[in-house]
Amino acid sequence: MKQIKLTVPNNWNDITINDYQKFMVIMDSKKSEKQKMLDMISLFCKVSKKDLKQFALKDIERIGSILVKMTKDDPSNINVEKHVSFNGDTYSVMPNMSDMTTGEFVDLETYCNDSMENLHKIMSILYRKQTSKEDRWGRYNVEDYEPTPEKTEAMLQFPMGYALGILNFFFHLEAELIVDSRSYLEKQKSFKTKAQA
Repeated sequence: MKQIKLTVPNNWNDITINDYQKFMVIMDSKKSEKQKMLDMISLFCKVSKKDLKQFALKDIERIGSILVKMTKDDPSNINVEKHVSFNGDTYSVMPNMSDMTTGEFVDLETYCNDSMENLHKIMSILYRKQTSKEDRWGRYNVEDYEPTPEKTEAMLQFPMGYALGILNFFFHLEAELIVDSRSYLEKQKSFKTKAQA
C-alpha cells in the first residue's frame, strides 16, 4: 500500500476562497454527514476520495475533527490585514473607501447580492496590488480598479483568513454606524423636545 502524506489545514489562511466556496456547496448538499466529511477532507487536504478510502477510520476521524474545529471556530475575531503578501506581490486594502469610484461601488453592490459565489470578485475590489509603499502618515496607493477575468480568477486563491478579516471590518463598522446613528437620533429627539418646551 502506498504512503500518502497529507497537509491538514488548521486555520483560515490555510484554505483559499475557492476552497471555501466549494466547502459551502458540500455543507449545503443533501449528502450524509460521513460523505460530507470525506468530501471536506478531500477538498482541504488535496487528496482523492479514492485514496481516502484506504485510510484507517480513526485517521479519517482525527483529520475530520481538526477540520471541523477549524470551520466551527468563530471567525469574527479575525482582524483585517491592511497589507498582505499574495502571489509574490503586496496586496493592500483600498486606502480610502470614501474615494470609491462609481465602477467599484456598482460592482461591489452587484457582487454582494450573492456574496459567497462572488467572494473572489469582492476581494478583487477591496484588495489590490500596492503601487506605493506606506509613508510615515500611513498613506499608500493601490492599482486602479480595472477588472479583468484574470484578476478576479487569481483571487480564487486568496487566503480565506484575509477575506474574513475585511468582511469582519465591514460588519463591525456597520454595527458601530447603527449604534452611532441611533445615539445621534436620540440626542436630536431630546434636543427638539427641550427646544419645544
